[in-house]
Amino acid sequence: LSEKVVMPPLGLITVAALCPPEWTLRLVDEAVENLTDDDLRWADLVMVGGMEVQKTGMHEILIRARAMGKRTIVGGPHASNEPERMLTLADHVVVGEPDEVFGQIAADLEAGTAKRLYEVTDKPDVTCTPIPRFDLLKLGSYASMSIQFSRGCPFQCEFCDIIILYGRKPRTKHPQQVTAELDVLLGLGWMKQVFIVDDNF
Repeated sequence: LSEKVVMPPLGLITVAALCPPEWTLRLVDEAVENLTDDDLRWADLVMVGGMEVQKTGMHEILIRARAMGKRTIVGGPHASNEPERMLTLADHVVVGEPDEVFGQIAADLEAGTAKRLYEVTDKPDVTCTPIPRFDLLKLGSYASMSIQFSRGCPFQCEFCDIIILYGRKPRTKHPQQVTAELDVLLGLGWMKQVFIVDDNF
């Protein structure tokens, strides 16, 4: 493939959509480009997310940011699986799906009252999840775009961690949400393949 990577960091661009609209965001996908010291100096808050396979890079970013005196917050599958470890590296750790509570987390961060650990046990209604910030991506670097239709699965396959992360009750978006996301991608000029993320395919 001529592109640098297969799919974008869907979790990060979903969290980006949950951020207050007055926040100025910059996304650095390390699968596409290196995170520079200038990127870190620019930021008031460094937000990191990823899966277990990306944990070494996540740890390195958090250590670099802390060395530069930057406030850090981490979430996603790796942070949800190892919150105690992540608390040694980040100022704030989010466990679980933050869709319905991120507004409060953002308000706490702005007020200087953010907790060290946010544990979200409720599974959010994905019909309320906003369209991911596809506009923050360097689209030409990706072979495929991802849009999420569902979270959760009723099965208990021993090789899969979906039920640990997202539970055993499937939650789906409305068809109108899916077509709206496709419309946004089309509006950004995306004409290549789209991967439908469906935990209970």
